[in-house]
Amino acid sequence: MRFIRLLTCSTLVPAAVVSGRLVKRAIAAEVEKIDAAPAKPNRPITLRDRLVIGLEARLKTEVAFVDAVVAEVQAGHLPQRLVDQTFFWARKRAAIIRNGRSNRPIIYFQPAMRARANQLHVAL
Repeated sequence: MRFIRLLTCSTLVPAAVVSGRLVKRAIAAEVEKIDAAPAKPNRPITLRDRLVIGLEARLKTEVAFVDAVVAEVQAGHLPQRLVDQTFFWARKRAAIIRNGRSNRPIIYFQPAMRARANQLHVAL
C-alpha cells in the first residue's frame, strides 16, 4: 500500500483514502477553531489572541506553540518585549512576497522564537 503525507500534518494516510471528502476531513481535523474575544476600551486584546490572530495561526500545533509562548511569558521565563519583537519581525518578514506568494507569519515566528528562547535556556 502506498502512503502519502497530508499537507502540513505529519500523519501518513493510505493513498486510496486521499480522495474528495476524506482529505477535507483529515485536513479539517488539524485546523484549530479560533476563539478570540473582541477588544474593548476597558479590556484590551490578550497576548494569546494577538499572537494567534496576528500570526495567522490555524493549525492545532501552531496554536499550541502560541499557548506555550504565552505560558512562558506569564511564568516570567520569557520577556514579553522579546516576544513582541519576534512577533513584529515575523509579520514584516511575511509581508514580503516571494515567487508571487505571501506566507503566514507563524512560519517565521516559530523557529525565531525557539532560537531566542533557547538563548535564555527556555524550552518551547
